[in-house]
Amino acid sequence: MIYLTTDQFDQAVYFELRRTEHPRRSGGAMHVLHGFLGNGVSEMPVTIRSWQDWTDVDFGKGDLLSFVDERTVRRMLGQVAREMELH
Repeated sequence: MIYLTTDQFDQAVYFELRRTEHPRRSGGAMHVLHGFLGNGVSEMPVTIRSWQDWTDVDFGKGDLLSFVDERTVRRMLGQVAREMELH
């Protein structure tokens, strides 16, 4: 579990992801990360797809994004996905 930031109520926003590597495409492998994002009160599923310089973050249903800025969380999860690709 990794902590990203705090929400508007100063609660920690955390996530946990599992990595899967999909078959190779031209130029490399597409990485898919599945997991959840939460703040102790609300949790929601998240899926991150990453391939070369492209990253897509999909959130499931949940109330968490009413407590934290979605753009900030997307940016942070994108950075984590790029770091996970390197390891």
